[in-house]
Amino acid sequence: MQPMSSPSQLHPALAQVRQLGLITDDELDDAIAELDIIELQRSHNEEEDIDVPELAADAGLVDTLAWLLLTDLLPQHGFLQRVRDLPRQHDGAALLERQQLAADALRQVNRQAIDTLYDEDLIDQWQRDAAHASLPADRLLASPVAALCDMLRQGTLSAPQFEALRLRARQRGSELAVIIIDAAARQTRRELPAHARPGTWVKAALILLVLAFAASAMISKQVPTPTAATAEQGAERHDLQQRAAQAVESARLPGAGPDLSVTVEQDGAAPPAR
Repeated sequence: MQPMSSPSQLHPALAQVRQLGLITDDELDDAIAELDIIELQRSHNEEEDIDVPELAADAGLVDTLAWLLLTDLLPQHGFLQRVRDLPRQHDGAALLERQQLAADALRQVNRQAIDTLYDEDLIDQWQRDAAHASLPADRLLASPVAALCDMLRQGTLSAPQFEALRLRARQRGSELAVIIIDAAARQTRRELPAHARPGTWVKAALILLVLAFAASAMISKQVPTPTAATAEQGAERHDLQQRAAQAVESARLPGAGPDLSVTVEQDGAAPPAR
């Protein structure tokens, strides 16, 4: 029985990518282990599809690097930082070779994310082609959700088009299409500044409404109502009328003069005795 050839021998591009310094030894080992698992699954389930992206036997450098990114065997943040650090380690043709390889791999992964949107009938052919023409080469659209959000940011898909697309997906879209569109909507809301989020305006309106009611209640307690003011004025007028009548009556009595004295009383003090 001949020994099974190792995936690293089947895919020499992995070793070349490592030699270029675009992946680490640990990432290379992880990739080889992943290929071993895929090979084992295929040997036990020859008639079933493997539910993971596979690396073709004749894959080139771009396809291999794209496969590493797509399977997350090569974490995107570490990879992008590694690409940004290339000018400090290389120059001339060596630098251009590595930068071009990284950019082509990113475009390929991003293109696949856009194609998924088209396959799920979330975008039309014109939108797909426009998105292909503006694919970023310096960042990774790691999923169809990220691709859809990027189309919104770039203006390839307008906000009204997105809302119409969301409605159409809910009415007759596939389950995957609904998942993608809802996830993109949530991510888009999170990316909005606080003052632009719909919930912010609702909260602000409620706060202003509560403050308005509170201010109205405070003013109503401090300022008497027109009815109360009228009643108070009426009571004062009635008291004056009584005093005037008493003064007139006293003037009519013989030997008596009207009591026109004024007494000043302080709050809490007993009135003077007469």
